[in-house]
Amino acid sequence: MIIDEIKIGWTTTASYAEAETLARQAVKEGLAVMTQIEGALLTFYMENDELRDSDRYRVVFQFPASRTAELESWLQENHPFNSPDWLTFTVNHKSSEDLNKSGWNEDSDPSKIIELSRHGAELLKKHQYVEAEKVFLEALDKDPENPYILVGLGDLCRETRSFSKSLSYYQKTLDKDPANTFALRGIGDVYRGLNKPAKSIPYWLQYLQHKGDDIHVITRLADSYVKNGSFDKAEQLYRQALALNGNDKYALRGIGSLFYKKGKLEEALTYFEKFLALDDRYIAVLTMTGNICRRRKEYERAAHYYNKCLKLEPNNSFALYGMGDAQRGMHNYQEAINSWEKIIAKEPRNQSLLSRVGDALVLLGKFDEAIDHYERSLAVGFETFALLGLSRLYRAQHNFSEAERYCRKILERYPNDNRGMEEMEKIRQGQE
Repeated sequence: MIIDEIKIGWTTTASYAEAETLARQAVKEGLAVMTQIEGALLTFYMENDELRDSDRYRVVFQFPASRTAELESWLQENHPFNSPDWLTFTVNHKSSEDLNKSGWNEDSDPSKIIELSRHGAELLKKHQYVEAEKVFLEALDKDPENPYILVGLGDLCRETRSFSKSLSYYQKTLDKDPANTFALRGIGDVYRGLNKPAKSIPYWLQYLQHKGDDIHVITRLADSYVKNGSFDKAEQLYRQALALNGNDKYALRGIGSLFYKKGKLEEALTYFEKFLALDDRYIAVLTMTGNICRRRKEYERAAHYYNKCLKLEPNNSFALYGMGDAQRGMHNYQEAINSWEKIIAKEPRNQSLLSRVGDALVLLGKFDEAIDHYERSLAVGFETFALLGLSRLYRAQHNFSEAERYCRKILERYPNDNRGMEEMEKIRQGQE
């Protein structure tokens, strides 16, 4: 059996990142069956009649002889040097018998391993995890230190939430290649999945030294800084992401949420509305935007966002509460009650909401229903607003003894409560 003719070629670059780009892309585009990076190599050369030296990184390509012209043309277009060095030689033909004598095993053919790695990656993209693992493990058995296979297994375990196994595969890759960007990003994502943002940060920082324009990692790093309480660093990264793409949804949502946490509501609203113009299905952003509008007393605008949220999730308590408050602000008291009652159905011991509904019922003249809600609130425990509501209701009906009874309960616990003292004064004036 004759093995196809293989050629070896190499070139050099000034940085590891440049070498890695050439090595990865040549394999990815099928121009080489395997590439390797060597260095840094201390290189001496003459320039302007002076002996100079610098570090160089050598990229070694194994490629079919039939692809020589195509690979050389590709290097000319993609190499960072205008006139790159390029040396090649041809591997002599050998039979399988000769190759086996020299330690060659057909199963370890780099092209076969690469094909297995690609097949595993395709299965992983289709979420065919069991099949993907079988293919990756077959490839790993043939080449236990292959970084593509190790990273593929790391990605598979991360997606299936086998985080400890995922970390072991990524770490094995980094032990051999500390600058492997796929493993660095993968470990950052593992710790993100484990909700350990502080551990993600150093890996993503190292990753961005090589891939500084990866907007997804920039945003994830910013999210980690937010969780870590480093708001200034987070803001800087969100702005960096938006400088790369002003319509990036994750950066818009992230910086909007950051300003919301910091109480900078005007800035938050600007970014939230840009986000919602791109994607109006994110419930948390819809609710926060509604809250900002409600605090600005823009009740119709607030109701618009709450309504969008409730179409997606009809029983969302935050949106129901906000909608009720917005409707109350527009004096639509029955609509407010309708929203709040949906929460009470799930939270029958919600004292403050029972009292709010009682207040709205009083404004609608539904006194018996109001008394029922106030008393349900007080059945849970002491509640100032329920006591105050009952006192006001009975005072309005000229039942001053009952009004005074409820008002005194407030002042017995809080003697200097301003609302309680004002109510007591009104009761006394009514009795005169």
